[in-house]
Amino acid sequence: MQTELALHHWRFGQVLAERLCAGILRISGYTDIQPQAPLGGPDGKKDILVRRDGKCYIAAAYFPTTVSSFTEIREKYKSDLLGVKANKADGFVFLVNQHLTVGERAKLLALGGPHDEIFNVERMRAALDDPRGYGLRLEFLRIPMSPEEQVAFFNTDQQDRIQRLLRDGLKDEEVAARLPTVARLDSSLIKLLHGAMFENYCLSEGSSDFVVPRVRGGRIRAMQTYVVDAEGEGELLHVGLPPEQLEDALASLFGRWRHAYAEAVGADREVVLRTLAWFHHGFVSIMPFPDGNGRVARLILDQAAFELCRRGVAADLTTDRPAYFAALRAADAGDLNPLVERLRAALIG
Repeated sequence: MQTELALHHWRFGQVLAERLCAGILRISGYTDIQPQAPLGGPDGKKDILVRRDGKCYIAAAYFPTTVSSFTEIREKYKSDLLGVKANKADGFVFLVNQHLTVGERAKLLALGGPHDEIFNVERMRAALDDPRGYGLRLEFLRIPMSPEEQVAFFNTDQQDRIQRLLRDGLKDEEVAARLPTVARLDSSLIKLLHGAMFENYCLSEGSSDFVVPRVRGGRIRAMQTYVVDAEGEGELLHVGLPPEQLEDALASLFGRWRHAYAEAVGADREVVLRTLAWFHHGFVSIMPFPDGNGRVARLILDQAAFELCRRGVAADLTTDRPAYFAALRAADAGDLNPLVERLRAALIG
């Protein structure tokens, strides 16, 4: 909360805002970071020039000291977006210390190209409250590290060095065996994960004296399952696969996922997003468990996104339920684009 408030009520001026944004981009995987004119003067529609995955990006920082409306943010976004064409860049990164919903972020991203990104206040907070961001948080927001955070900061730095050594020293034939657990998902692992999440989950029914288990953690469902719009008029949103098809469907999905994950490692951001969207849709469509399918799917999605593109996925991916289910229905019909765009807008970290 302290980090979010310090960002949202920014009091340190444009110079430090641009320098903070440059640091956030650095810990978020961007390289060759070049602030253009942080001390004032014309910058040619480019606060910061950065690179990632062989592409050049224009980055713009918008840190108003009071709450801005979405209309004001959109106008600033459109103005700074002109720098992409003016500087022959491949994409645009917009950093703003304001709250933006997934829907609002999607509207802004639709104004530009497929490689554009938005760091809103929540995404920047997540980056600065991560061990890799503690140093920036201390320098620019004057928020000291607790003893526990100091340990995490130095441990993370050490682990990053170890991971680089391992990655650089691996031979091709060793890569598959060293892929993380999410890359090697199968039915047994997904049951273990669900069991760990719902081991003691119960739901009171009828009265406070009668409590029955609603979810048997780690057990594939034996009954037909439906998703109904509880917030509307009870519309049937989705029908899960029949129980007798679940094991085969999961085996097929995870088999394809292991190949797709390996191909997505080091791939372009668009390839990663489509891979994640495809798998997320596939899993929630199967609905292997009597309950908790969405929570398991979001946990896997968040971890896989972090591993493949160093970004987490905000919980508000599914907050707008009508838009989320509309994206899933579009994917049912073979169109992943709406789900990809929601996922792109929900990336944080």
